[in-house]
Amino acid sequence: MIGPRMEFNRFDVSTKELVWDDPAAWLEGFGIGPRGPVEVIDSDITTLSAAADKVIRVGGAEPYLVTIELQSSHETTLARTLWYRQVALDYRHDLPVLTVLVLLRKEANSPNLTGTYERRMPDGRFTNRYDYHVVRLWQENVEQFLSVGVGLVPLAPLTDVAEADLPQLVGRMAKRINAEPRPRAAKLWTATYLLMGLRYSDEMTDSLLEGIQLMQESTTYQKILREGRDEGRKEGLNQGRIAEAQRLLLLQGEIRFGVPDATTRSAVEATQDLERLERLSKHILDSDLHDWERLLDEP
Repeated sequence: MIGPRMEFNRFDVSTKELVWDDPAAWLEGFGIGPRGPVEVIDSDITTLSAAADKVIRVGGAEPYLVTIELQSSHETTLARTLWYRQVALDYRHDLPVLTVLVLLRKEANSPNLTGTYERRMPDGRFTNRYDYHVVRLWQENVEQFLSVGVGLVPLAPLTDVAEADLPQLVGRMAKRINAEPRPRAAKLWTATYLLMGLRYSDEMTDSLLEGIQLMQESTTYQKILREGRDEGRKEGLNQGRIAEAQRLLLLQGEIRFGVPDATTRSAVEATQDLERLERLSKHILDSDLHDWERLLDEP
């Protein structure tokens, strides 16, 4: 679903920072009101729930809280979890709470995410009713995310945009993002890179963002590259061990059973489980095995 560079904690931190850096832009982008002084505060419910540690507080004569949940994967009990978090926030701060669920890709969607969560008694009486706001990014107009605060610009490639239009879109994004101070622009490009990985291949994302020098300056992006190189080295080492185990199995089997035919050789070379290859090498010594077929039938 998500490649190695999309490890959850890295993605979560980067995208949540977009909200905390410019909360007013997110409220404007999703049409949340009434308006008032906006600040990011601690949720103070982390001991009760695995919720975000910060929420948006809108001040004024009638203050309220907004919690923005960015979701990239499908969760069967998501609506119930959001309800639990909202109740905890309401109880802790004694303020009305609006939850905005932003579904970042179609794989996170569910017909159960209607914007309302209800619980009833067997006789039909309500025990709970909870309303929340759902945003399905792939259905949203891209212009909406290019015209509000720059903190929403990294979401633009996940909106209702065709792949053929992506080069032009990235150019328009660059005009907005590169006008920001260099550290913030680097952070915005890194968030763009991570978010694009939810819909597009690594090759396409790398090609589209190849010339973005500011992204190269991002410490988060450099960390992603380092971890990617480390993963590549580990994968290469593992593949080398698998190839050597396959070679050893074929040599041992040839001594015991004779030269393997093409089908047998293909079956051995298709086995990528190192532990199984090592087990088969040991089983070759079993006295009750007399041919390749019996060996490869071993569970």
